[in-house]
Amino acid sequence: MTTKIADEERVNFSDRLKTALRAAGVPAAPTLFMRAYNLRADGASVTPHAVRKWLSGEAIPTHEKIVILATWLGVHAAWLRFGDAENADTAAVGLPSSMLSGENLAMMNDIVSLPASTQQILREIIDAFVRNHRAGSLRSDKKGKRQ
Repeated sequence: MTTKIADEERVNFSDRLKTALRAAGVPAAPTLFMRAYNLRADGASVTPHAVRKWLSGEAIPTHEKIVILATWLGVHAAWLRFGDAENADTAAVGLPSSMLSGENLAMMNDIVSLPASTQQILREIIDAFVRNHRAGSLRSDKKGKRQ
């Protein structure tokens, strides 16, 4: 049996999650959301059913998953989970303003002008490059420590 407070918490979490998704330009369709999330999950993957429950206010993810969501969507984990007013307008991560000029801004504008389905494909390609780059960096670090 759930309490009214627990029900409200789940619904409020769902509302904040949907707000963060919209702000980040991420589709709220469970399968697309799941694929994009799982690219970042590093072992904490989810099913479309779990995502559907998050979006409908039936469940709240674990803290680990909230941290992954918050980092991905550029919001504070405390805000996403609890609606912490102090952190509501502050992104957890962002680009330095020096990077938001010239060619980078033009590229971002070009990407945003594409259809959502094409943006999703580009996001998945970029995520694959980032994962590959990070894996290469980790291998390089390990080689350097052995010497």
